[in-house]
Amino acid sequence: MHPKSLPVFRDIAFNPNHIEEYIPMQSLHTMVFDRFCEDGWCYWADLIFRRNHWEWRGMPCRVVMLRIDLKNFTFSKSQRKCLRRNADLKLVRRAIHISTEHETLFDQHAQRFVHNRPMSIYGFFSFFSAIMPCFGVQFDVYQQKRLLATSFFHMGRKSMAGNYGIYDLNEAQRSLGTFTMLKEIEFAIEAGREYYYPGFVYDLPSEFDYKLNFNNLEYFDWWGNWYPLERLPVRDWRENWAVGPPLDYERQGDFLGE
Repeated sequence: MHPKSLPVFRDIAFNPNHIEEYIPMQSLHTMVFDRFCEDGWCYWADLIFRRNHWEWRGMPCRVVMLRIDLKNFTFSKSQRKCLRRNADLKLVRRAIHISTEHETLFDQHAQRFVHNRPMSIYGFFSFFSAIMPCFGVQFDVYQQKRLLATSFFHMGRKSMAGNYGIYDLNEAQRSLGTFTMLKEIEFAIEAGREYYYPGFVYDLPSEFDYKLNFNNLEYFDWWGNWYPLERLPVRDWRENWAVGPPLDYERQGDFLGE
């Protein structure tokens, strides 16, 4: 285990055997999609895959799959504040369809990544993303006619899996990445889904640590079991990598703890 591993992951049950599997993208029955999510699978563009070890910033790490149990789920005080902060925005739900507007927003959003910067939105989506691996949906968030953010997800029979989110970096004070994730969770609850899968984090500090700041969180042990995981406040992961000045959380609108 790497010395920089987050404390919450140091003593968890985790299958140490290397797991790395890939299959071509295909249409799945919603109940089959549920089962794939339960077994730690993710999906991008033309692949469905799972892997429990990877590397981040040149260092080996463990891949920790997450899900949120939606039964009796509650938003934190700060998350409710985020929803109120963006109540003036219009949210449009539709089947996944990538337009030039999304391409432009993605290119701007990708600038936030210094390490492993994605080159194209089509590395995550294809012409068939609205129907593969199952029904794909996007939330477009507008301020009047201006697109500020979009998030993408897929719907199973009892689960919903977040796929990707992009947002306007000039609107950092709105915490739009958090906002769209909260709206996805809200929609999953309204649609009667039991679980929301936000994807994975690494056991090393990274840009994905915000996914750990949710109630009713669970992690996959790569033996087929899910266990409760302590909710972690958002913190500045960049201090561990010396990749720039600390984030101004007051300006960014991010939330710490409650």
